[in-house]
Amino acid sequence: MASVAGNSLAAPSVWWSPRMRGGVALALTLLVWASFFVSLRIGARASLPALDLALIRFAPAALVFLPLFIRHARRITQAPKRYLLGIIVGGGLPYFLIAGQGMHYASVSDGSTLILGTIPLFVSAIAVCCYGETVSVARRWGLGLILLGTLVMLSMSLVQGGERWKGHLIFVGCGLLWAYYTVSLRKAGLTPWQGASFLAVTSLVLTLLALLWRQQPLQLVSLPLSELLFHIGVQGVGVGLVSAFTFAYAITRLGAEVPAAIGSLTPVLASLLAVLLLGEHVSARTMLGMLLVVIGVCLASQLLRWPQRKNVAIAS
Repeated sequence: MASVAGNSLAAPSVWWSPRMRGGVALALTLLVWASFFVSLRIGARASLPALDLALIRFAPAALVFLPLFIRHARRITQAPKRYLLGIIVGGGLPYFLIAGQGMHYASVSDGSTLILGTIPLFVSAIAVCCYGETVSVARRWGLGLILLGTLVMLSMSLVQGGERWKGHLIFVGCGLLWAYYTVSLRKAGLTPWQGASFLAVTSLVLTLLALLWRQQPLQLVSLPLSELLFHIGVQGVGVGLVSAFTFAYAITRLGAEVPAAIGSLTPVLASLLAVLLLGEHVSARTMLGMLLVVIGVCLASQLLRWPQRKNVAIAS
């Protein structure tokens, strides 16, 4: 009887393991990220300056995390400066403004697929070139499919003409920035809360300085109330507060490459939201590229054998 009771008590702890908690945090992050791209596209369609939207993105999180940032300021500043810079540039205001600019030229499905699809490629490249890591055969096949899917989508720019190629190139650059952020966050040795507080506070400071330099009135006040609340909910609360922690938490539990790879599944959800909310059309070429990326993600992250094999990891 005691043995049965002991097993029943132990079962929840085994089921709710650190890797499982990391997986749940990552799933929540994907949902928020999908809404993030839709919000950027809505802002671009409304000719809302990305800097105005950045204020919504970073202000709520910075106000919430400010006490924590002050409390842990000494520990945060002791982290290697190159990794702190990587967090700011790769995940903060520069990334946000560049991604917002890309949405002026291309669709949600393009942006979400190209940004998140290229992240695992760049993370693996950083792991191999900068840290001497090796990549398994299965991951190489997966990354190859991701690369092929990305090239299929980039070819759309050459076929269709116009300015869509600008958005595509911008999105690939954003993938490199976020990969830099992913690796920097892992190598900095900060806790999820410390990383989120540092990103939010520094990004808000940069946003306020940029707004003062611009010397133009905010256009947020001219938005319809429903649209303003949507941006606040997605950017301020979802991306600024929820995913800032959940993604950092997933990295600490799963390593740098698994969250980066699984994050590439976001385009499917983002494209569905764009079709439902914005009436966007997803072309056959885009769907093909997205399918190749998703299959590549599954191979690269070895989702079906996640607990058994260890993927390339950035050394702590």
